[in-house]
Amino acid sequence: MKITIAGAGYVGLSNAVLLAQHNQVTLVDVIQEKINLINQHKSPIADKEIEDYLLTKDLDLTATMDAGSAYSDADYVIISTPTNYDPEKNHFDTTSVEAVIRQVVEHNPNAVIVIKSTVPVGYTVSVREKLRCSNILFSPEFLREGRALYDNLYPSRIIVAAPRGDESLYEKARQFSELLKEGAIKKDVPILLTDLTEAEAIKLFANTYLALRVAFFNEYEPTYSGKLFFGSRIIQDLKEFKEMSDVIVSNRYAADLADVKDKVYTRDLYMRD
Repeated sequence: MKITIAGAGYVGLSNAVLLAQHNQVTLVDVIQEKINLINQHKSPIADKEIEDYLLTKDLDLTATMDAGSAYSDADYVIISTPTNYDPEKNHFDTTSVEAVIRQVVEHNPNAVIVIKSTVPVGYTVSVREKLRCSNILFSPEFLREGRALYDNLYPSRIIVAAPRGDESLYEKARQFSELLKEGAIKKDVPILLTDLTEAEAIKLFANTYLALRVAFFNEYEPTYSGKLFFGSRIIQDLKEFKEMSDVIVSNRYAADLADVKDKVYTRDLYMRD
């Protein structure tokens, strides 16, 4: 399978290394220094597993600045360009994503595009209409900086989204999920195929939930510093409580999910257009 990845940051480079174990991968970036390092089997970012794999694994990976040539014969084009959030304008800057889509449509309109950049909820549906490009999937990433390849090798789950009712693209989404799973070391990886907006919402809620947990424990530590508490035991208890509460929340609100979606998204979540 020929795969081109736009963007050589943590998301793009970790996915490139993962997929290059079994596929022909071309990585596109706009910084020549990054391109040179990758082609010399050196990592331009600090990530232990990426550094190790570039040096020791037999990867079919080439980096280039020639985007048009890289897109022209690709089966899949993965977009992992930065989409920084602008607090003043209250939205994500998705211009780099749209620039890549336009280039792919120009050079290879039959390629399947997979957006892995962070985007607002509802974005993939809207950009398909805006750019008149129907071959677009969305696949959220759940990676840590510095351990991005490790998180791809041992993923908690793989999520790929396609437009509801489009059987052809649904099959492409399934195929792409299997490519990700093939490169992982962990083999019993749950695969979730959803529609586009559901996957974007999963990404949003996962990030929000993680931020809340981090904020909670950041508050917990100074509050009880100097007192005789066994932090690891408290955290373990909270982990067990979380598992129980997940069941309670799921059972209580499953029937009202659509209503929650309508009310919460339109009122509280700034990423909804």
